[in-house]
Formats: sequence, structure tokens, C-alpha cells
Amino acid sequence: EYGHRMWARALGVVFAVPAAYFALRGYVNGALAKRLGLLFLMGGSQGLVGWWMVRSGLRDPAETDNPHAAPRVSPYRLAGHLASAFAIYSLLTWTTLSMSMPAPALAAFREQPAVMAAARGLRRAVHPLAGLIGVTALSGAFVAGNDAGRAYNTFPTMNGAWVPEEYFEAPRGWLRNCFENTAAVQLHHRVLALSTAAGTLAVWAYGSRLPLPAPTRACLHLLLAGTAAQVTLGISTLLTYVPVSLGAAHQASPPAARPPSAARAAMFPAAVAAVVAVGAAVSQQE
Repeated sequence: EYGHRMWARALGVVFAVPAAYFALRGYVNGALAKRLGLLFLMGGSQGLVGWWMVRSGLRDPAETDNPHAAPRVSPYRLAGHLASAFAIYSLLTWTTLSMSMPAPALAAFREQPAVMAAARGLRRAVHPLAGLIGVTALSGAFVAGNDAGRAYNTFPTMNGAWVPEEYFEAPRGWLRNCFENTAAVQLHHRVLALSTAAGTLAVWAYGSRLPLPAPTRACLHLLLAGTAAQVTLGISTLLTYVPVSLGAAHQASPPAARPPSAARAAMFPAAVAAVVAVGAAVSQQE
């Protein structure tokens, strides 16, 4: 916990000092300055979201259902914190790609109608996949928040059943069951993960037939490889009862598996709002 906090604060310094230096030297234009300013504000707000999440775990054990249980933060706030982090990472990726491949470098491709048509077609296919990957990653936050990875440690079935009986136990209502029932949370994450893998394979197969530029084709191959690695890590983490090393690697992999796009950068703030809205609705049912 302490290391995470210090690392986060150090990131603010590592970002702000070079940004200020390059701005003073005149290397930052107006558009980039606005984007860097937005990133700095998002980083600061991420700290507030993190503290909001931590506060949910600061409860007197005597006031909980199990006074001997270890303190745990709210899965809803954990998902919000993760979504906010992905939003920052996505915007950083977008900014990096904009700097490394500026518009003049892409001008040659605009003179090739077939290549541009292929790129537009691939973009239409990638955007829904980006949304699916984002939802899958957020569902993983609920798996972690509910410690659901330490149950049903078999694959492809869940202790011999495709849909365990516990999935239908919803004493707090169907909505909370989706986010707080261990069986439901893990089953949903499995289904979303396998759907993401199938969607990635379909997009890769579609894009492989298109006359795409070499950098785009390389990113497409990396997307497939990253998704395969992430699925393998997820299954391995589950079967080995979530060791810290594999669990951390599994959590670190989603950014590498996501297709870079500007649309995705705007997708995760909406996901944050959705998680907060669901959390507020659920809290009113208590």
C-alpha cells in the first residue's frame, strides 16, 4: 500500500517536471499543451479516486458481517479506480502515437485509396472490440474486489458445472448479484474474456486480408499475441489459486492487449461514470 502511494506520487513529479521543462523551451504547442494539462488533471483526480476507494475499507470490523475478516475496499470503487487508470493510460498511448506518427508521416498513405479504405474498415471493426476489452477489464476488477479468483479454480467448467448453482443465489437482488456474487462475477468475467478472445481473432482474421500499412499490420499481430498471452495468464492464475506473481502479471497485461484508438481514450471515463452510478444505485438498496 505504501509503495503504491509513493509510486503514484512520484509519477506526478516524473510527468510534471519534464512537461514544464519542454513547455518553457517552446517544444509544446497549444494542442499538446491542452492534452498534457488534461493528463495532469486526470492524474490528480486519480489520486482522489484512490483515496475514495481506500476510505471504503476503513471500517470498524465490529460493524461488518464478519468481524474477523481482513479489511477490503469496495469492488465498485476499485473498478472506478481501475477504469480511471485505463483512461489515463489510453490517453497517454494516444498522445505517444500522435507524437511518433504525426500527420505528415501519414500523408503518403492518403494517396492510396485502397489502403485508406482498408484502414477505415479496420477501425470500424476495432472500436466495438475496444469496448468489449474495456468491459472485460472492468469485470476483472470485480473479480479482484470480491476475491472471486480463489473459488472455482477449474477450467473450462466451474467445479464441474458450466453454470454453478450458486450463480442463482441472489438474496440481495439480481443487480447486486451481478457484482457481488462470487459465482456470477467469475462466470461473467470468463464469458467476457472468451468473447474478447474470439472477437480479437475475428478482427485479426479480417484485418489480415486487408492491404494495411506495415505499422498497422504489426499492431494487429501484437494485439492477437497480447490477447493470447492475457487469456493464458488468466487461466494459469485461476488454476494455481491466484499467486501474487501471476495475479500481478494478469492485471498488468490488459493495457498491452488493447487496440490503440482515440475512441477508447474517451470510453473509459464513461465506464467510470457507469461504475459510480451502479455503486450509488446499489448503496441505496442497503
